[in-house]
Amino acid sequence: KASSNKAVDGGISMLFDCVIGAVLFLYTIGFLFFRVGELIPLVAYYSLECKSALFGAFILRRGRITFVGRRVKYLLLIASMVTLSYTMDNHIPKSLPVANESHSAKTVVITGANAGVGFETSRQLAVTYGMQVIMGCRSEVKCNNAANTINAEIASAKSNGSVTPRIIDLSNLKSVESFASQLLGDHSRVVDVLFNNAGYSPGVGIPVNSYGLDPSFTSMHLSHFFLTEQLLKANPKLRVVNTSSGTHHLCALPFAYAPPSILKSIASHNPGCVDEDYLQRGIKSETDGNAYIQAKIANIMHVVEIPRHHPRATSIAIDLGWVGTSIQPFMKGTLTPANLGFMRSANVGISPVLHAILTSEKELLADLGDDDRKWKNSGFIMNVFGRPEEAFSYPWWNDHGANANLSRERMMVLGEKLWEESTKLMEINGY
Repeated sequence: KASSNKAVDGGISMLFDCVIGAVLFLYTIGFLFFRVGELIPLVAYYSLECKSALFGAFILRRGRITFVGRRVKYLLLIASMVTLSYTMDNHIPKSLPVANESHSAKTVVITGANAGVGFETSRQLAVTYGMQVIMGCRSEVKCNNAANTINAEIASAKSNGSVTPRIIDLSNLKSVESFASQLLGDHSRVVDVLFNNAGYSPGVGIPVNSYGLDPSFTSMHLSHFFLTEQLLKANPKLRVVNTSSGTHHLCALPFAYAPPSILKSIASHNPGCVDEDYLQRGIKSETDGNAYIQAKIANIMHVVEIPRHHPRATSIAIDLGWVGTSIQPFMKGTLTPANLGFMRSANVGISPVLHAILTSEKELLADLGDDDRKWKNSGFIMNVFGRPEEAFSYPWWNDHGANANLSRERMMVLGEKLWEESTKLMEINGY
């Protein structure tokens, strides 16, 4: 009987260990998937430390360390994951600029400002930095509610900041024109910063809109392009900040490293995503499964091109990584990826946005290494840790990939073609 009970206890213990091991494995996969945008620059900055940590984790998981039990190993692995997540959120990102009088004199326009990254950015700029924020939103009710919430906090903090709700529907070029006209008609202030933030995750098969274009291309690129050009007329020194995403690397990664035999099964988009074929046919078709990453790389290409056409302007694309907002249904509710540590919360995730908006141009260029820059006449990227870097600078953006030429030079050519097509589309539609 004792032997039988011991066998049962052993079986339960083994089952428990298997369950914990499976949960840890799945959590690690989820963590790597959602945090890959942070892990890529982390490895670039701390290569030796990351290699040492990976080696240690392998030894801990697979090594024959007899004086450490399996459950102790699990606890150590859990502690390591928690520590890594906390460190990436709180210690590796660059410290935010200290609020000063120069900030309170500036006006910032933010699209998609009533929720998520847009709301949190509006709140911090107005409350903490005393800036004058114009909140651009599609819904008047949601915009007013968001503005009222922030204004109450401004009053409580006795800040000099302000928020003003304004309506803009980025699916409608007429609405964008009206929004820009209101801003340009207010001669009491000049817009210093434009944060093109609004975006969404489009469904598949949405038909072309009244402009004969993919709705996601219109809302996430063309309307922001139009708004940017309008505001640059009034302020040639405008700082333009576009929300992009680390998913833009998917436009190159498969083509750089995947064997040609499996390429079609893992990448349904063209090399670079926004290429000649996409500009000729893709933008005039219904949305497909690649609409989001096509829009996000278009946001970067737009930023890269701005100083080439407006030499006095500064332009920065933001690689947010995964931030816990409401852009996807699975991000809502109580048990969200952000709560599980898979994503950063909005107040942490907007760190690169605040750096892009607040950091002086002199400091930005110094951090970027402006003296050594090959592409001085182009915009750049602010990565997830609040550090500027050249666009298309990672190894997979090259001209010797297994399947395509996706060098920075090639992407610059495509960026110019996107600019030309965007300009032509505005003219065709009477703007």
